[in-house]
Amino acid sequence: MTSPRFAIRALCTVVVGLVLGLDTGRAQAVKELSVMILRSDGKRQRGFIQNSNENGLLFSLVEGSPGSGLLWEKQVTAVAFDNADEIMREARAAYNQRDYESAAEQLGKVADDYVIAAWVPDSFAAEARFYQIDSLRRLGRWKEIAPLLSKPTAKAIPKVLTQFYQSQFVLNQAWGALGAERMDFVRQAVSAREVPQTGAAKMLPSPIFKKMPNRELVQVSFLRAKLYESENKPALALNDYYRSFTLNFSYDPVMTDLAMNAALAIQAKDPVMQREKKDELVVQQIQSLAFLYKNAFGKGEIDPAYAAFAVKPKIVQPVAKEVEDEEEEPDMKEDPDAAKKPDDSKGKGDKEKGDKAKPKKPAKSDDKAKPDKADEGEGKDKKGE
Repeated sequence: MTSPRFAIRALCTVVVGLVLGLDTGRAQAVKELSVMILRSDGKRQRGFIQNSNENGLLFSLVEGSPGSGLLWEKQVTAVAFDNADEIMREARAAYNQRDYESAAEQLGKVADDYVIAAWVPDSFAAEARFYQIDSLRRLGRWKEIAPLLSKPTAKAIPKVLTQFYQSQFVLNQAWGALGAERMDFVRQAVSAREVPQTGAAKMLPSPIFKKMPNRELVQVSFLRAKLYESENKPALALNDYYRSFTLNFSYDPVMTDLAMNAALAIQAKDPVMQREKKDELVVQQIQSLAFLYKNAFGKGEIDPAYAAFAVKPKIVQPVAKEVEDEEEEPDMKEDPDAAKKPDDSKGKGDKEKGDKAKPKKPAKSDDKAKPDKADEGEGKDKKGE
C-alpha cells in the first residue's frame, strides 16, 4: 500500500510539473479546456483542464482560477471534452478524403495547440499527432516524422490511445527511423514481423512474413525493400517492391506510386539494360511495369526517365506443334459412338489364338464307327421298313 507521504510527494510533483508546463517544452496556445471528469469514487464533476502529464492532470472548477493536481486512476479515471469533435472535424475530414497534405498541416496544428490534453485517456490531441505522422508517412515525407516522435502528444500515444493505434504507431516509428537513416531500427521493426528461417526455410532468398493485416504487410514489404537497397541487394528489393504495390494497388495510392517508381528505378539501373544487346525478358519486364504505371495508375503520365519504356511489350506467341501422324488418333467427331462399340475383331482374334493354343484331341477308334445323329436317324428308318 502506498504511504501517505509518498502519495503527497507524487501529487506535489504532478502539480508543480503541470503548473510550470515542464512536459510541453513550448508556450501553450490553449490554456484550458471545458471538460467533465469521472472521479475514482464514481462521481462526475464539471470544470476545466489546464494541463496533463503521465501522472495526472491539473483541474480547476472555475475558469481561469488556479487548478489542483489530480492523479490518474487514484482520483480521476476518465475525462470527456465538451468540444473535441468540433476541434477535430475539419482535420479528420481532410484525412478521410485522402488529402494528406492538408491533413498533415491541420492535424499538426491541433496536436500543438491542445498539448495540455496530451495525457488524457483517449486524448484527441494524441490522436491528432498519430494521424499527422501517418499522413506524412503516406506522403513519403519520412524525414519530418522523427522530430515529431519526441513531442508529448506522440510520447503519450502508447499509453492513452487504444490498441487499435499501437501496431501502426510502431510502424510509424520505423518510418521515422527510415527518414533519419537509422537502418538498425528499421531492421529491428522488420525482423519482428518475419518468421525465423530454420530447416528448409533457409533456402528461401528472403524470410517469409508473419500473418498480419494487409495494410501492415504492404508497409513492411516496402521497408524491407529499402533495407535490401541499403545492403546493395537490388534483386531482393525488387521482389519486395513488387509485393508492396501489388497488394497495395487500391488501398494507398501514394504508397503504390512510391513502390512502383522505386521498382522502375532498380530495373532501369540493371547492368543488362546498359548493354548494347539487351536481354529481351528484362526489357519486357520494365516495359510491362512502365506501361501499367502510365496507363492504369499515372493517368497518362510517367517520370521522363522511364517514358521510353512505357510501351506495350511484344508478347511472343507460342507456335503450335504440328501432329506428325494424324492417323494415330481416331477422329471422334465422325463417329461419337465408336468408343462405346466393342471391338469384335479383337474378340475374334483372341478366340482364334485360344483355339490355336489348345491341342486337338486325337480321334478315338470308336468315334469313327459312330454315325452322326443324322445317319443314326436314317438307320432307324431302314430297320422300320
